[in-house]
Amino acid sequence: MEMRVQRVLIWSGVAMIVLWLGAFLFIAGFIPPSAPSSTADVIVNLYNNRSNGIKLGMVISMLGSALLVPYAVAISGQLKRIDGARALADIQMVSCALLSLEFITPIGVWMAASFRGRPEYITEALHDLGWILFMTVIWSLFVQLVAIGVAILIDRRPKPILPRWLGYLNLWVALLIIPAGCVLFFKNGPLAWNGLVGLYVPLTAFVVWFATMTFAIHRNLTRQIEEAECRPAHHGNQ
Repeated sequence: MEMRVQRVLIWSGVAMIVLWLGAFLFIAGFIPPSAPSSTADVIVNLYNNRSNGIKLGMVISMLGSALLVPYAVAISGQLKRIDGARALADIQMVSCALLSLEFITPIGVWMAASFRGRPEYITEALHDLGWILFMTVIWSLFVQLVAIGVAILIDRRPKPILPRWLGYLNLWVALLIIPAGCVLFFKNGPLAWNGLVGLYVPLTAFVVWFATMTFAIHRNLTRQIEEAECRPAHHGNQ
């Protein structure tokens, strides 16, 4: 039964991406984001013109962010099957729970910015605070990715719990998201929070990681459930 529950939980990752990206892209209109160099009047107009969309989009995004927790629990269920990886499984789960809170915090800041009309400089400050928090809190995700990658790679059994290429993928994604943590130093160019390297490369890596982890772990759990169901019948025939 536990494996069946985990097989359901792992799909919360896909639900998170659909809700989160959908809300940011189609409802709030936060992707593409405003330029860090935008003036206060441009940012105020953004909130005035999209007030209800931003509010609804942030509510949906906050729901999506909460789904990171069940997703992490399903990943830990697989990592704990690896000899010597229980501590790494706990690290990734706690790191992902922190990431959920770190996503929710800037979303709350944007909610506050959209709640009522404020002086331009306050709206500008809240908007900047939201994006800086949102982009630079990738370090919990970085720790999670490294913990997963190392856990997979220390599995030395002939048929590992998770394929070794998945471990390397986690480590590569950990490297690719690092520029998002450095956007504070740039207001223009590819390393800004609306730039190719600052936003879109880390975001694409994040989405690919979510999809790949979901399908790999779902496939694993399906196989493990089938093996568990075959065992009683096999023993009975003996």
